[in-house]
Amino acid sequence: MRIGRTIQHAPAVDASKITALFSTCRTWRYRLTLPFLNRDGALVTVFLKNPSSASETAADKTVRTASEFVWRRFPDAGGVHILNLYAIRGTDSAEVGRMLTERGEAYVIGPENDETIAQTLANSKNAIIAWGGHAGVPAAPYDERIRQCRHVLEKSRTHIFRNGRKGSEKYPFHACYWGYEDELTAVSIPF
Repeated sequence: MRIGRTIQHAPAVDASKITALFSTCRTWRYRLTLPFLNRDGALVTVFLKNPSSASETAADKTVRTASEFVWRRFPDAGGVHILNLYAIRGTDSAEVGRMLTERGEAYVIGPENDETIAQTLANSKNAIIAWGGHAGVPAAPYDERIRQCRHVLEKSRTHIFRNGRKGSEKYPFHACYWGYEDELTAVSIPF
């Protein structure tokens, strides 16, 4: 899988305290936790499609945009957790779709992803769904994966939001394309 370029984490992120939960082979990234400088509040969870190049030492465009957005929109937030429907790392979602077809759903989801998602959401007050459409991934398994994660979101009792500017009824707007002035809309399950 191709891993794209990296950029610096957002200025609001305390780079010395970033943690990431990777598989030992770093094929899967289950969670990326980005604490904010000088803030001690609860962390907001942003739920994306699949991880790319972001790690403990560098961001990618999506992670930087999401963390900057949360910092601006949630003034009491102490940072952000990044979760993904699929934990397989790859910049191009078409590669994720190819791996799903070749290696199966369990492979692209990752062996520890569902447990990490459930644990993180159980301890989150607010979550923003931002996985975007199925582009690159076959629609039927993508929709099934969303259904599985929607069930975990429902059990978590966290407040769920999505970007209100764009996206479709079925798929929330992907965080890579958010504007910092975009508004969030509360989401009720089922969504």
